[in-house]
Amino acid sequence: MGKSLFARMLSVYILIIVVSFTLVGGIFFEMLKNQYLEKQMDRMIAGAQEINAWATENYYARLSNDDFRQRLFDKAASEDTVIWLVSGRLQRIYMIVDPEQKSTMEEGLTYESTLEILNYTRKGYSFRQTSDDSRMFKGPVVTVAVPLTVDNNYVGAIIVHKEMKDLEINALFGQVFLPLALTMAVATALVFVLSRHIVKPIRDISFGAMELARGNYDWRVKPTTRDEIGELAVAFNRMAEELKLQDSLRNTFIANVSHELRTPLASVQGFIQGMLDGTIEPEDRDKYLEIVLAETKRMSTLISDLLNLAKIESGKFPMEYSEFDINELLRRCLLMFEQRIEEKHIDVSVDLCEEKINVWADEDRISQVITNLIDNAVKFTGEGGQIKVWTFCTENKVHVNIADTGVGIPAEDQPYVFERFFKVDKSHSQGTPGTGIGLSIVKRIIAQHGETIGL
Repeated sequence: MGKSLFARMLSVYILIIVVSFTLVGGIFFEMLKNQYLEKQMDRMIAGAQEINAWATENYYARLSNDDFRQRLFDKAASEDTVIWLVSGRLQRIYMIVDPEQKSTMEEGLTYESTLEILNYTRKGYSFRQTSDDSRMFKGPVVTVAVPLTVDNNYVGAIIVHKEMKDLEINALFGQVFLPLALTMAVATALVFVLSRHIVKPIRDISFGAMELARGNYDWRVKPTTRDEIGELAVAFNRMAEELKLQDSLRNTFIANVSHELRTPLASVQGFIQGMLDGTIEPEDRDKYLEIVLAETKRMSTLISDLLNLAKIESGKFPMEYSEFDINELLRRCLLMFEQRIEEKHIDVSVDLCEEKINVWADEDRISQVITNLIDNAVKFTGEGGQIKVWTFCTENKVHVNIADTGVGIPAEDQPYVFERFFKVDKSHSQGTPGTGIGLSIVKRIIAQHGETIGL
């Protein structure tokens, strides 16, 4: 099993923190080390200048040679340094003070490095350098030098060495990286909490998806943020609502279809059984055969609607576009219901925006839409009611409207009238036949034309 999202996020964040803090710590440590070395060199130069003052006193016999050497010894011992006094005239080291025996230098010798320093200090400059000369010292050293002068006359150089290990550079390392390590630990803890906070709603959504898969359509995810994850939670809840609705519509549809099929089948079975066993008299058979025929036609229509709905939803419903007069199609569709309209004494008014309006669409499919809408209007309009059909044009479109004075649709049911399997009358009464498929087919046909339909 692969790593979880939480583990991957945490690993990436920790890697970024470690790399970033290491780079920042390394750069900061190097900067701090350089500043620290500069300050140490400044102190060593100040100490060398103090030695120059002692050398002047020694030159004028105000400080004996023994006292002068003792002062140098004490200073070198207290500061962990090695002091050289170099003669500019002889270009040799004439005095070495090394209490701890840190170097392998000997008095009276000339070294290449001392010549370089003499050439530098002869110009009146102070000298500073870090080096790793294993020939003279056991490890890296810091070296500074100042001109040795008497009455402003150059006589040589005062050179002071100090091993790097005596500068306590390692202490700087702890001062820099210990706070960084603590900060890194705090950052890691915060990243841990943040990662859990980010991943938790995703886990909730994942768990909710499994609940939906089990058929628990009441499961909801509580949005805890207003970012993309919060939007995902809201979208998940909307999906759950839609699935719950579709499940409810499916159950309603199954109940409706079962009733619509069971009732005529029971009638057909009863009538045929009556004819076979002689319960129905021979002279009444024609009447009951007509009832059987009507019931089989109703079942055939139901099955045809189901097949059409399946074709539309699968995208296999062919569309054959052509140019035709929508006004003429409206008139033909109304004439189809002329007998039913007269039987119920319904007053029909037609108001078309132009005499002839050509449209580009599938004429058979649009005829199916209009027929279904007029059929519903006639079906649910009471005796002596009214049906109004009118059109109006805007730019390159014609808007067709059909209204009636029927029983109406409850406000709570209006958002669902075009949903598949939905039926306002849930009593399955034969007085209002239908399975709730017609308007769903109507909406999908209009949608295939790239248009909309609404109440």
